[in-house]
Amino acid sequence: MAPAPAKVTWTDTLYDIYYNLAMLGMFFLVMYVMLWPGCYRNENATPEEKADCQHPGLPGGEVFDVVEVLFLGTVGGRIVSQVFRLPALLGMLIAGYVLKNIIPDQLNGISSSTNSTLRNMALAIIMIRAGMGLDLKKLRENASMMGILSCVPCICEALTVMCITQLFFESYNLTFGLLLGFCLADVSPAVTTPLLIDFHENGYGTSKGIPTILLAAGSVNSVLAIVFYSVVWEFAMSGTLDGEKLGEIIGVKLFVQIFGVGVGAGLAAGVVVSYSWTAAGKAWKRFMLMFLVAMALLFGFKRIGHGGGGTLAVLTFGATVQHLKRAETGIDSTAAVSSIIGYLWSNVGSIMLFTLLGASVDQTKLDGKIVGFGFLTVLIGLVGRCIATWLSAMPLREWTFKEKCFTMVTWCPKATVQAALATHALDFVNKSVKDRKPEYVNNDSFVQLMTDRAEVILTTAVLSIIMTAPLFAVLMSITGKLWLTQEDAPLVGAAAEVSEPPATTIGSSVAAPAGAAADGRPRKRSRGDSLQAVAAEFMGEGADAAASSTQAPAADPPAGEARRERGISLPVTLAKVIGARVPEDPILEEPGPDGNRRRRGVSMQDAAARMS
Repeated sequence: MAPAPAKVTWTDTLYDIYYNLAMLGMFFLVMYVMLWPGCYRNENATPEEKADCQHPGLPGGEVFDVVEVLFLGTVGGRIVSQVFRLPALLGMLIAGYVLKNIIPDQLNGISSSTNSTLRNMALAIIMIRAGMGLDLKKLRENASMMGILSCVPCICEALTVMCITQLFFESYNLTFGLLLGFCLADVSPAVTTPLLIDFHENGYGTSKGIPTILLAAGSVNSVLAIVFYSVVWEFAMSGTLDGEKLGEIIGVKLFVQIFGVGVGAGLAAGVVVSYSWTAAGKAWKRFMLMFLVAMALLFGFKRIGHGGGGTLAVLTFGATVQHLKRAETGIDSTAAVSSIIGYLWSNVGSIMLFTLLGASVDQTKLDGKIVGFGFLTVLIGLVGRCIATWLSAMPLREWTFKEKCFTMVTWCPKATVQAALATHALDFVNKSVKDRKPEYVNNDSFVQLMTDRAEVILTTAVLSIIMTAPLFAVLMSITGKLWLTQEDAPLVGAAAEVSEPPATTIGSSVAAPAGAAADGRPRKRSRGDSLQAVAAEFMGEGADAAASSTQAPAADPPAGEARRERGISLPVTLAKVIGARVPEDPILEEPGPDGNRRRRGVSMQDAAARMS
């Protein structure tokens, strides 16, 4: 019989807080010493040289700001998720917005290239995870419906926005209205993908393949929005576009990004990596192989000017690797890699992506009149998108009314593409003025017209992020559990290779494979997993190392017993936010004076007295 775990006391809690803060301070100290520039160490440097010397590890430096984003994004996510019981990404978005707009002179050290690189790295992690979670069988059965769900709402929202802009913005013609429409017509994978993956892993809607269909359709929707935006951009900025050039742009972009190199590169990379799987050895080596290939695909397509194709290539790459390994061995041997990817996404990738998205909102760019009309434009565009989504889902007779409503909610969040394209037009106008292009020279009225149009795109895109990302992230997390039918969690794979002994039932002398439960079913990562268990799986040390340090999550209390008193003291909240251990009953360990009911709170003085 396994020994009972040691009881956590308030001494342990305060020690954890002290330890975490000490380690954070040590990290900053090491970064400070390693990155101390030579101009600071040079005693003969002039004050002007020292003033111009940028220290990346000091406040205002790039390294300091990246660590600040990671730390404060974590704190914001913990406060919102554990205190207010809302999705953590909402707290990360708020933390980024506060850092950029409320606290002065923050995040100025992060360059636009570093910002873009960090967000693309996080996007690569989540797209690998999404690809490995796709059910290709369900996808083949609903391929036509996936195409309808991705195309019809995207085009209908763009056309709706184009019509509305003619009423609200005097400087807008149909071309710029359509340009704004396709800028807003994307559904953000950064918001929807993590939630859909969680629903898939927990069995919500899996019997009908709803998370899988929406994951794939959302990726195609993003590619379509970027492709059509690029096509309209050529016409909007040049003013003329003949039929031959239009056909060339549409044909090349659609072929390269969707039906050609995008999917083809993902398939080819998946085949190569799947045959290199055994040679890669341990789980962490396999993860690094997949991550580096995904980064090469994402940044390679971005380098040649087809970023949308890179996203689809990474998605196809992850799905191909998992499908080939399952077809080869009969089981999914990618579970250990999936666990590593999920852990990195939860603790690094999501924090970076959502906090930086929140920081992309600049309140100084918001004009009162444009904000009002922009709000109505986004709102009416969403109405048109929801109607088109409902009409597109009508042929799915096996889907219930609530499941179709969930699809409409899922199709509303905006963040990733809008953040990337928001400043595109304004940057182009400013660069054209600086480069003294003929149409911008000595033509102040034309420059002002193009600037006004570009600022409308910027303001409306930023407003769409503020309006939809937090709201629909919360609505998705709530409605998904209420409106989708929960089945048994799907088998996302066992971490055992073919050469490993099969898992047996509880009580057998043979242990289950790492990452799998004792009955052979894959063990889903839970909040009770210790860092040692994660490290054991990461290093591929097998089941015994992982299982010895893993405890099952706490069971729900019996009916009639209170889960926990509502009064939570400040030390408990601080401990939760900073990630320290908390006593089993953080209200009060001993019974109250009456011997029955426990008191609602414990003061700092009581806690200190009890520790002494």
